[in-house]
Amino acid sequence: MARTLLALLVPEAEPLVGDLRQRLDPAARRGLGAHITLVYPFFDSRDVTDDVLARLRDVTARHAAFSFRLADVGTFPSTVWLAPAPTDAIARLVIDLEGAFADRPRTGPVFDGFVPHLSVARNVRRDHDAIVATCRARLLTSGGVTCRAHEVRVMERADEGWRPFASAPLAP
Repeated sequence: MARTLLALLVPEAEPLVGDLRQRLDPAARRGLGAHITLVYPFFDSRDVTDDVLARLRDVTARHAAFSFRLADVGTFPSTVWLAPAPTDAIARLVIDLEGAFADRPRTGPVFDGFVPHLSVARNVRRDHDAIVATCRARLLTSGGVTCRAHEVRVMERADEGWRPFASAPLAP
């Protein structure tokens, strides 16, 4: 039984923070590229049926593809992340996904409110400030990163690591 998540993959961020993610984000070391998690956990992969995928595609078809920028750094107590802006299209998509899949399993920690973010470093405390400074310097030097969301990916965490399981396009 493998767990899945719904995510926006953000390959545009890899040149900026891919090296940091490989060292400092366990998900990256297990093959999950730069991404913004929309729903986690989703379903176990055996429960992602054709009906579930059809429901997912119905939801994503109601949302237009959109652009956003990564130009700021945010933090949680032990996580450093890049902040997408604007966030309204992402937030609306998450609200719609959560409503459409209220029957999904609810395990793990529950957080107050959804904060769209692209994790760079997780489970870090000692080097937290240095990682923030590095991310800010890279964003300043690069001028930020423009990204385009055109699909929601279902990613599966298998024994060998994360891998693409299915996708659902956003409206053109």
